[in-house]
Amino acid sequence: MIGGGDFARDRILPDCIRAAYRKEPIVVRNPNSIRPYQHVLDPLDAYLTIARRQYETPSAADHYNIGPDMEDCVTTGTLTTLFCDAWGEGQRWEHRPDGGPHEATFLRLNCEKIAERLGWTPRWHIAEAVSNTVDWAKAYRDGADLRACMLEQIRAFDRA
Repeated sequence: MIGGGDFARDRILPDCIRAAYRKEPIVVRNPNSIRPYQHVLDPLDAYLTIARRQYETPSAADHYNIGPDMEDCVTTGTLTTLFCDAWGEGQRWEHRPDGGPHEATFLRLNCEKIAERLGWTPRWHIAEAVSNTVDWAKAYRDGADLRACMLEQIRAFDRA
């Protein structure tokens, strides 16, 4: 999951943001790993959809996978390139394996059930998710009104 306000260590977009703040290259350990990256607003929307549908139709109660569309399950290298493009300012990344713990190279969720039974699909594709995360990070860096930034992003998401 990605989105503004995530400052966790060893997570790719927070690492990208920290490197961009310092004007340093982003270090990517596993650029070919595929992950189901999605903006935090998408799963929140899914949770609200599930709750509403379960309230309206108790038989809708079930377990559901929530994730991006298949075309938005991208490599970490692609995600980082999208970040660099959205950030601008000459931001770049480099592959630097560190011999850390083994990581799965392909992670994806099958989200067909929530689409078929509840009609839920993600609203933002990966490029929009990254762009909005970058916008938030730059607003934070620049001391802008983060509440206004988040409200505008929520409105844009709601229109999608």
